[in-house]
Amino acid sequence: MAYNELNRLKWTGRLAEARVAIRHRGAPNDEKVISGSQITEVHKTHFLCMDESGNEIHIPMHRILKIESEGRVLWQKRGKSR
Repeated sequence: MAYNELNRLKWTGRLAEARVAIRHRGAPNDEKVISGSQITEVHKTHFLCMDESGNEIHIPMHRILKIESEGRVLWQKRGKSR
């Protein structure tokens, strides 16, 4: 579950090192990568992050495609080969 992985990274102090790929309509290949350093809160159903303009964005957990850190895939949505 993506929540478990993000929460683990948060509590071990390694969230800033992570990269989170999400489904984002309108982005190239409908995918956008968010740096873990942009994530401000992690909840079971969603996480909050700051965009480049300083606005807080609400991202549902079901939009997460992949979580990576230090060049390794820590979590990937089932059925996705990206």
